[in-house]
Amino acid sequence: MADKKTFLAVAVIAIVIVAAAAVLLTNKDTPTDDTDLKDFAGQEIVTVENLDNGVIAVGQDSFRWATYFGIADKCVMIDQNDMTNYLGKAFMYHGRAIVDIEGGDSAKLTGDDAARKYFTHTNCGITMDDVRTIIELDPSIMIVPESFYTDYRNEMKAIESEGINTVTIGYIYTFLDKDMKITDKLEQNIDILSRALNMEPRGEELKNAFSSIVEDLQDLSSKMKIKRTAYVGSVAYNGAHGMSSSLRYYLPFELAGVTNIIAGEAEYVESGVKEYSISTIASGVQSDTILFVDASGYSMNTDNTSKGIIEMFAGHDAYLIAPYIWTGINYENVFIDAYQILRYAYGDDIITEEQLEKKINDVYDKFFGTHESNRNISEFSKYTIALPEKGTSIFEDMNAMYMAAKGNPIYGKLTANSDGTLSF
Repeated sequence: MADKKTFLAVAVIAIVIVAAAAVLLTNKDTPTDDTDLKDFAGQEIVTVENLDNGVIAVGQDSFRWATYFGIADKCVMIDQNDMTNYLGKAFMYHGRAIVDIEGGDSAKLTGDDAARKYFTHTNCGITMDDVRTIIELDPSIMIVPESFYTDYRNEMKAIESEGINTVTIGYIYTFLDKDMKITDKLEQNIDILSRALNMEPRGEELKNAFSSIVEDLQDLSSKMKIKRTAYVGSVAYNGAHGMSSSLRYYLPFELAGVTNIIAGEAEYVESGVKEYSISTIASGVQSDTILFVDASGYSMNTDNTSKGIIEMFAGHDAYLIAPYIWTGINYENVFIDAYQILRYAYGDDIITEEQLEKKINDVYDKFFGTHESNRNISEFSKYTIALPEKGTSIFEDMNAMYMAAKGNPIYGKLTANSDGTLSF
């Protein structure tokens, strides 16, 4: 009997030793326990223990989300589109990648500069030259959009063959459902990065940021006595567009309690931005309908269709608002648009100018941990803009950028003239 007990004890110890050895021999990056959670390419998520080898964030929205998660300064390579294309991308006014910090003025980089290879060589994509740099860098993790596994199949195979940990994010534009709750897809996106980066607390903070801002906007809009109607034009998608570019389901209107004269259901595939005819727009215009113009497309309103639409709004209230889309959805700007619309549509009864400024800064604080601009580039290929002074807000700096690059601000009252022109 004693021999039997001794044998069992030895067997138990052996099992414990083997199990411990198995843990010690595992790779530093291990799959998460929740096997039901996959990334947008259907892959199992592998959690990093640290980011000592840096992060590569390439393709549309990857650096945006890296900045939301507070790891911009861990990024050793980012997309070419995130070099100097600031405009409506609020995250660029805050997030600074390592190459942006250490590589000099990225607006002046040439192909001969050593730092140039740490930006991709195509917008929102990768080349085989980029693949070689990625393999050379051997990052702790690489963040890419879901489309990379179809659009850049061979490049991704080459990267994964080197054992590089990759995680995919989704293209998410309409991120709130009809009840103004974050969509399953947005929640999945946050959960994927939370697990992959081992940053679940920050993921919860981001979810709370979305929900708390929505709740605040709903509280403000519940105080209005008369619901206004409105049209938004010049919304960007794959570049800037004129007045006929709009959405039938425009989230800032939904959040601000304003009725869109282009009626329709929410679209959850791509942006939902389309071109609408003059007759379609005219059929919804009422005497009190407000014209809102997206700042990204203000300067595009020189074609006859745009002029015809503007003529319809002569004598109506008209305002400029922050850019809704610029290389992906500007989540924080969607909320800022909603606050602007509440201010312009309902005035002091709902929100004062001073309160609006505080709300705008609060949105950026929630997404970036600050509302101050961190832009470090002043000389661009077509214009020069002074670096922001200490204390300059992201919103103020974005406005200065639009004045320099586009010739118009991102807020304020407009006049729709009877000759089809706009003035501010």
